[in-house]
Amino acid sequence: MKKILAFIMAAFFAINAQASLFGGDDGELKIGMSIDDLRLERWQKDRDLFVAKAEELGAKVSVQSANGNEQTQISQIENMISRGVDVLVIIPYNGQVLSNVIAEAKREGIKVLAYDRLINNADIDFYISFDNTKVGELQASAIVKAVPEGRYFMMGGSPVDNNAKLFRQGQMNVIQPYVDAGKITIVGDQWVDSWLPENALGIMENALTASNNDIDAVVASNDGTAGGAIQALAAQGLEGKVAISGQDADLAAVQRVVAGTQTMTVYKPLHLLARKAAEIAVELGDDKAPATNAELDNNLKSVPSYLLEPIVVTKENVMETVIADGMHKKEDVYKVN
Repeated sequence: MKKILAFIMAAFFAINAQASLFGGDDGELKIGMSIDDLRLERWQKDRDLFVAKAEELGAKVSVQSANGNEQTQISQIENMISRGVDVLVIIPYNGQVLSNVIAEAKREGIKVLAYDRLINNADIDFYISFDNTKVGELQASAIVKAVPEGRYFMMGGSPVDNNAKLFRQGQMNVIQPYVDAGKITIVGDQWVDSWLPENALGIMENALTASNNDIDAVVASNDGTAGGAIQALAAQGLEGKVAISGQDADLAAVQRVVAGTQTMTVYKPLHLLARKAAEIAVELGDDKAPATNAELDNNLKSVPSYLLEPIVVTKENVMETVIADGMHKKEDVYKVN
């Protein structure tokens, strides 16, 4: 009898512990946030801003990181579904493989918000991001301005990230006319698995070897890949001599911009994105229709969307952009190593 009672009590406490992960069953809106990879500085900032705003609005947020693994992310989302979240906010590692788990969420009446990266072939309720084609156009325009003629290396992001393809689309909108006119020659084009700087480093090393260091510009799709590429350039004495783009306005990248080793980065005001996403998530959870300013086709449906405007950051406007906005402190950006 004692064993039976012990088993019942253990089950009771397990159920309550599960509920306590979201603060109990007190009617509080429960949001599950599944993030691609919290090892990246960018997503840590998004998480903190999103959680703070959502909690300010009265919601409870549980966050998990997939550490760049699609199966881990699927399992974590399934776990959130089983724990009874009201809204799923997903920053996908691979936006091509989540249709089944999202269908499972929808069967449970859970709303799904795709955050920053579109999830394809899935019945998501809403998408929030920046105008990612515009991001690519800004990157390429800055590099073409610095190097209007020459040999270009194209460094894409993760091949399973839909945003990486949008960045490339925008980049080629700008660069293709120069290629057609014979002013720019693309000497290489590779995608960086998981956006990892170490992968970008290896790709750039190989590209420099293959071209006998004859590369004038690198169109890198984010700051992490730019950092890896710059490390390879530095080893060949080319740091600061080859124009290179970036994105995310990471502190290290902004430091490189003011030092002259990275041509530009694209600043996407994360406080605007994260806070707006939190507002939308709460609205979805309350069965309200969030305001939209765009619709994007995810190969299954036209997804109601809200797109924010990205901002170019160069050496000339660092003070007026990321520092004025509080993204980074002046003393950190201009820190002397």
